[in-house]
Amino acid sequence: MAPQTNASKLSTLETVLRLQGLFRHRLQALGVSPAQAGMLLYLDRHPQCKLLELASALCIDNPSMVEAIQLSQRKGWLHKTQTHENRRILLLRLTVKGKALAQKIRENIEVTDRLFSLAHSRKAA
Repeated sequence: MAPQTNASKLSTLETVLRLQGLFRHRLQALGVSPAQAGMLLYLDRHPQCKLLELASALCIDNPSMVEAIQLSQRKGWLHKTQTHENRRILLLRLTVKGKALAQKIRENIEVTDRLFSLAHSRKAA
């Protein structure tokens, strides 16, 4: 195998952008953006997550997170409830529909990983 030259070696940024493009393309068929996919996957792993925790984990400001949650609620992906101790604290959990979508997203991640690995190994060869 011939060594890569600087011109043919992908930078970290180029690699990330290509992977994001592949992932975005695969998610379009599910009607989900990468940000929505991240939210669904996080909630799938962290049931009864607080809104502030989710916003912090995804590095999204609170107003944007509230908007994303409202959209996800309208799509039937999640439920939100208030805690008994403090009604301003919202707990989030996926619906059955949201859990099924999270599973499809995980499957798409696996396919995207394989496609990217294959494309990257061909480029390196």
